[in-house]
Amino acid sequence: RHREYFQVGKGRDMGFDSVMGFFSKLSMGTGEQTITRQSFRLGSTLPIARAFAVFYNHVGYYFNCFLLFNAFWGFCFAALFFAILDDHGGSNG
Repeated sequence: RHREYFQVGKGRDMGFDSVMGFFSKLSMGTGEQTITRQSFRLGSTLPIARAFAVFYNHVGYYFNCFLLFNAFWGFCFAALFFAILDDHGGSNG
């Protein structure tokens, strides 16, 4: 016999604005943490593997997202450029 149970609990607003607000809160905290002297001390005293882990888990994540975003659009524009160049007969063939 089939029974359904509705989960009764605290509801979470999962709209775009609330999720964007949460991510902006995280990124602002990371920005504040990056400009402190404590992160400089962490980076200069940790072994290289741990320093890379701390970097990527904090500011490196956002830096990587920035690079991936720009690389994607750069690739799209380059592909469009070469497609237009090839369409107009770039060679004398």
